[in-house]
Amino acid sequence: MEVATPECYADSPFVDSIALISMPKGFTTLTMMLYDGTKDPLEHINQYKQKMLVVASTGPEKEACMCKGFGSTFSGAALQWFVNLPNKSISSFAGLVNVFNQQFASSHKPEKLSSGLYRIVQRFEESTRDYVSRFNVEKISIPRCDLITVVNAFRRGLHRDSDLYKDLTNHPSATFEEVKQMAEATYHLEEDEDRRDLYGTQSSS
Repeated sequence: MEVATPECYADSPFVDSIALISMPKGFTTLTMMLYDGTKDPLEHINQYKQKMLVVASTGPEKEACMCKGFGSTFSGAALQWFVNLPNKSISSFAGLVNVFNQQFASSHKPEKLSSGLYRIVQRFEESTRDYVSRFNVEKISIPRCDLITVVNAFRRGLHRDSDLYKDLTNHPSATFEEVKQMAEATYHLEEDEDRRDLYGTQSSS
């Protein structure tokens, strides 16, 4: 059994210029999912940074806030790793992030590639609006999207008998913004036709 030393409360992985800085008055521990070492560390870092934009000081103590606050977001194996870091081994938040990423590198999600967009296909009876929305959600999750692949994958995923597919085939677009503008015109027409069908059914009943 590990025996605590009289001053173990002073143990810290941070150098004195961080460890001895008091947290700003009113600073509270973040409310977020604790990281246990099994999920993507990059997602955890990004979520932490966004939350700290709201609560962290913008003064000289910002570095200390970022470092000390990060340690409070761990649980399980990740917490054990953090408390076992050598004393005074971390001198910056960037340094802490680097060793964190190295430690949990095996939990990183494989980076999504533009070619994965070819797997998105318009479903049977799926509206153009819903297809555009679903495609766009996947597109923005890809860090480095190839423009040509995006445009081609979107067109190839459309129903082959749709007017939008024919328009994009006969008049190729240079950007995805142009594609979305053409798609917008299509789904407005689809929705107008749906309303006409609905009102026609109601009036005839």
